[in-house]
Amino acid sequence: MKINQSRRQFIKTGSLLGGSAFLPNYSWAQQASNEKLKVALIGSGGIAKTAFKNCRDEIVVALSDVDEKQGAPGFEAFPDAKRYTDFRKMLDAHEKELDAVIVSTPDHTHFVATYDAMQRGIAVQTQKPLTHNLWQARTLQKAAKKFNVQTVMGNQGHTMEGMKLIKDWVDDGLVGDITEVHAWTGRTTKNISNAKITSPEYIDVPPHVNWDLWQGPTGPDQMIKGVCPSGWRWWWQYGLGGLGDIGCHTLDVPIFSLGLGYPKSVVADKSIDFSSKYGGKPKAEAMTYVYTFERPGKPDLPVYWYEGGHLPEMPASLVDETGKLKTKVGAGGCYLKGKDNTIVAQGMRPTSPKVDQGWDEIRRNLPEKTTPRSPGGGPIGELFASIRGDMEKPGSNFDYACPLTESVILGTIAVRSGKKVEYIPESQTFTDPSLNEYVKEPVREGWEYGEDLA
Repeated sequence: MKINQSRRQFIKTGSLLGGSAFLPNYSWAQQASNEKLKVALIGSGGIAKTAFKNCRDEIVVALSDVDEKQGAPGFEAFPDAKRYTDFRKMLDAHEKELDAVIVSTPDHTHFVATYDAMQRGIAVQTQKPLTHNLWQARTLQKAAKKFNVQTVMGNQGHTMEGMKLIKDWVDDGLVGDITEVHAWTGRTTKNISNAKITSPEYIDVPPHVNWDLWQGPTGPDQMIKGVCPSGWRWWWQYGLGGLGDIGCHTLDVPIFSLGLGYPKSVVADKSIDFSSKYGGKPKAEAMTYVYTFERPGKPDLPVYWYEGGHLPEMPASLVDETGKLKTKVGAGGCYLKGKDNTIVAQGMRPTSPKVDQGWDEIRRNLPEKTTPRSPGGGPIGELFASIRGDMEKPGSNFDYACPLTESVILGTIAVRSGKKVEYIPESQTFTDPSLNEYVKEPVREGWEYGEDLA
């Protein structure tokens, strides 16, 4: 415990002195780099399983999950870790020895778990979308500065080589100035339909679930059939639908590579869809969102998000000789249309980007790699590296991830309200005051975090 406490203080001191925790001439830093980190998991099943590989090389001190059945994979993978139902009790018991906490809960409890760890001086990795509302995102960004801890959101694509390549190509002007962006996912915001259900089917809470803790800052309410453990994403009080699920992956591509800030406006427009051209049949809840971003000295940039089977007009490289989409193209992807050519990234994350026209020739003489690369291990690998001082901070740290999350959330507000969303980020308000209710939802007594953060 003494070494871990010293490491945390060392990182804070290094950050204050030079903005970086990596001081290779210090023998203590070299010793700390070889020391195993002490980690706790909040949520130990479902998406948390993606953290197991990183954590097996460290010491998993404790696990917390409100669902004994859902959390079983973590309990089995780390049998020596202490088990808890309430993450707050876990942090109370172990805060002084922990180096990092991995948050893998439903969207509506991301904020409370993350903030609680941060205020105790513990580094955090939190799944996407980082928060459930705009106020929470901005508050976590402030908290990262106040508590001076390392942070990262779990959007794995941000660490991938493909993401760095796209930025290299954009910076080099490989395809000319980007004039529009199109991103899509086959997943749907079923929240649109569920929100219209006036009498949901309520069920008895199964004995393996602590329903009160599962609800966290929301509720109290009865359990809806199918909401737990995996259907929560499709109810607005718990999740943010298809856009919240995948937007932090795919919209990360243009926001990072083009250095975009907050969108000027967002509108949901069901009429924008080219799927019929490729024989597609969109789902009933399919939707298209149009983001508009301002760029200094350049025309506004439209960024289109299609979900539930809606599609853009596709670049030639994604269409076969019969005019149909190539295999799995409809599942998700992104392209950045430039004046001279188009950068194409198939899949929700940019694993293998390419240039649409003349790729076989272009790939032989690609721009120099100038964007800093990840040390490996995904977001958690970056978090652990930053704790050890092997890198300054993760790429999708909260100074980056919080504005990205806000941008994604703005799209969900457009579809929920049916209105054009014009955001004033400085004050976290809207030009249409009726939308201000979406900035921050009510919080149940006992779950207030960050309310006094200046």
